[in-house]
Amino acid sequence: MSGSQKALKVISIITIVYAVVLLVLGIFMAAGGSLLSGETIDVDGTAASASIVAAVLGVTLVIGGVVDLVIGLLGLRGAKNPRKVGPFFVLCIIGLALGLVGLGMAIAQGTFDPASLVNIVIIAVCLFLAMRVKQQA
Repeated sequence: MSGSQKALKVISIITIVYAVVLLVLGIFMAAGGSLLSGETIDVDGTAASASIVAAVLGVTLVIGGVVDLVIGLLGLRGAKNPRKVGPFFVLCIIGLALGLVGLGMAIAQGTFDPASLVNIVIIAVCLFLAMRVKQQA
């Protein structure tokens, strides 16, 4: 196993652990939202039901967790067998493109979130590692 494969394996395992944390938090938030029945929160001057907001955020976290879990599993599969790194490579390209578009839109609106820049760097590193592993196939 080459150094690129080992690095991709480590990043994939970290992504899987992160995905499981997102899934658990999302499930707790969606389920815990029912405890907030009758409560309202103020969102930009508009009253919103706290249970609905919690459910939407919970479902969003679950969807993000599932996507991260698939990406982590594909990365782990590609690290194990370089011939199977193709789907992970394609997801990295799509993720990098969407991350750059999102960063550009955020900067155009006058906001900048350092976490989005960190996310872009991580995806770029995954893309680089996938490219190196793909060359070994």
